[in-house]
Amino acid sequence: MPPDLERKNLVDSSEGLEADSVSSGNAIKSTSIPLGRSIRLLISSSLLGNGSVCTQSLRGIKATFTIGMDDAYDYSILEGMDPDDLHAEFKTYVADVAKFLKTSVSKENTLDQYFTDMLARMVFNSNMIENAGGGYDITFKLCKEVFDGNVVEDIIERHPDYEAHKRDLVRKNLPTGMDAVLRSRREIVQHAKATSYIFQSICIKGNDLTEEIILETHRILAHKVNTEDGTSWTQYAGVYRQCPVMAGLHQYMDHGRVPSAMKTMIRDLETDIQAAVETGEIDPVALAAKYCHIFVNIHPFLDGNGRMCRLILNAILLKYGGGLVCIGEDGKDRDEYEKIAVSASFKEASHQDDDYEGVPESMKPKPYKELASFTLRHARNNMRKVFHRHRS
Repeated sequence: MPPDLERKNLVDSSEGLEADSVSSGNAIKSTSIPLGRSIRLLISSSLLGNGSVCTQSLRGIKATFTIGMDDAYDYSILEGMDPDDLHAEFKTYVADVAKFLKTSVSKENTLDQYFTDMLARMVFNSNMIENAGGGYDITFKLCKEVFDGNVVEDIIERHPDYEAHKRDLVRKNLPTGMDAVLRSRREIVQHAKATSYIFQSICIKGNDLTEEIILETHRILAHKVNTEDGTSWTQYAGVYRQCPVMAGLHQYMDHGRVPSAMKTMIRDLETDIQAAVETGEIDPVALAAKYCHIFVNIHPFLDGNGRMCRLILNAILLKYGGGLVCIGEDGKDRDEYEKIAVSASFKEASHQDDDYEGVPESMKPKPYKELASFTLRHARNNMRKVFHRHRS
């Protein structure tokens, strides 16, 4: 989706289930279970081994879904790869991973670390899309601390991490003063805390995605991080925007429509999940891409919408498909993602002027088809990595 308020000079610097968590601006205090382990336990318990998933659907009621394929994919953007084949492979790997996790007791610690690393890469890549945060090494270090339930404090110049943050800022051609160092660090730490909060809430505790969870996730993400134009975090963190926003030449919906649009988004998500409950079939990739797209085109916050939409995408995909995607793996992947995002936003804007009242949902345009295909490729690749790296 279109990136957060744009930062200049982007360069590539990369090449038990009920664990309680209490969110605050300064920390997420976990009782004991690291997030990577919680994710492994969640996937192990929810994937059934036959291409099905058992999860809490609406209002905490458990439901079992067969993973099926929606008609929400673009067949022209994957350089010769067929979404039908990718989806079949994804479903096969879901079944293979389910069987593997249930018989891999000796590899539990290795798997826990693997999922922790994957979450850290997800944060790093998402930050790179926005030219936020820091380099690979410091991001992984700080994310691991957060995901393991440790408190990560701000730093002073004598702190061992200070020079690492400063070097990363130099590589990005960004200011290197104390304020810039603190901002870089907070963009990593708060992103990791926001990840922990939304995954704990939606996936591990099984809550429905709500406006309240979205607002709290954003409040954590933006804590002590002012916007590039100097707006204080106290004015926009966890608050729907009160002004127009643009990305390039594209202007998002009027801020007066944001509250009702968010309510509609949540209501539509519940409707889609209820329909899946009734049919017993769900496409977690298409569902995740759809609501990632809807959210970012509402663009409800002054800043942080890109990172938020990717958190929502991953939370839905993990809950209903047992998968994660690390979008923005390198410069090429980021460029492809951003082109898809821009295209989808313009398609969304062009459809808003059309009257689809009374038109069946299946007949309405799906501007997120390219994003769904892009996400599917990542979901297949990541599920394949989980299986092949640890089965031997």
